[in-house]
Amino acid sequence: MKLLEWNIHKMTNNIPVKPFVYNRILGQEADIICLVEYIDDMGIKNKLNEGYWISESIASSGNQILIAINKKIAPNGIELVRDIEEDLCYNFLHISFTNSSDKKISVIGVRMLSPINATLQTEPLKNYLSKIKETFICTGDFNIKRHRMNYWFPKYNIGNLNYDNEEINNSSIIYVEKDTKIINGFGDVDHVLASHDLQVELKYEWDFINDDDEYPQKSNLRKGELWDIKPAYPDHAMLIAEIDIIY
Repeated sequence: MKLLEWNIHKMTNNIPVKPFVYNRILGQEADIICLVEYIDDMGIKNKLNEGYWISESIASSGNQILIAINKKIAPNGIELVRDIEEDLCYNFLHISFTNSSDKKISVIGVRMLSPINATLQTEPLKNYLSKIKETFICTGDFNIKRHRMNYWFPKYNIGNLNYDNEEINNSSIIYVEKDTKIINGFGDVDHVLASHDLQVELKYEWDFINDDDEYPQKSNLRKGELWDIKPAYPDHAMLIAEIDIIY
């Protein structure tokens, strides 16, 4: 299975994404799509509707999560398990489906809320995941550095991360200074947690910044560049994961 996770950067604004965003999503031909920092977007849903089952979370704190499952791997549709976020912790969506081999798989999308407080935010998620008996994939923006994921989630599989881009090997622009608009840091905060019956190989892709002049430069993003980040322009890489079931 191929997974695409992407932080769309809606920032609680109901602004449609540009066509390059949903064209990039479709271009991956993913089996599983998880969009975070998302708000209802008809452009995205119209493009996905023919080939995917789609579910969205409730926007209690302003943002939603969208999960889309390719109809080819879920011939009988998807089941909504939970679409309500964990108060003061994270946006949340949990769906499940049964694949063509009659194996049940859960897919959970999360976006940890700010201010970041891993002590508060991780415990409810660990408790929730511990109760899932079937194969599962939990992905999203955890707002936790990758080297800390094993500390906060010691019992779960975080997959193998491949660094293909020597210029930017992280998943997000951590922040742009409010007054100067200077990009001042990068971070690896988009991840996959998975059950141990899955083999997960993942990478971050920044190629989409070549699609629109809104980004500081065509080839890459660098610290010290100026950018006034607009809503609906992604400021995170696309997380791409290849996931194999271990039988």
